[in-house]
Amino acid sequence: MPLRTSRFTYGFALAALLAPGACGGEPAVETVDRDVFVQAYADLRISALMTDSQRVSMPARDSILEGHGVTPEDLEVFAEVHSHDLEFMRDVWNDVELLLDKEQERIN
Repeated sequence: MPLRTSRFTYGFALAALLAPGACGGEPAVETVDRDVFVQAYADLRISALMTDSQRVSMPARDSILEGHGVTPEDLEVFAEVHSHDLEFMRDVWNDVELLLDKEQERIN
């Protein structure tokens, strides 16, 4: 089963993550490290794409996030805090896609 998802999927995910932060004026908030976010999100996508339903189960999600030392809220805060920086988030999603591509190459 291919692990690649369409750019539309990333665009939709990016749009969904950008909406809450569009108001601006929020105080600076500390977030998880960018690389931790990228790796955790990629691992969640890989796990989901390896299932028939293409959805990660809650126990699997919790295990993956625990392995990275983050919570779902940590990922949400990261996305909200950085949502105003379109170039930064584009690069984040590009890095996620690169990890998905590497995983696809590994299993082929």
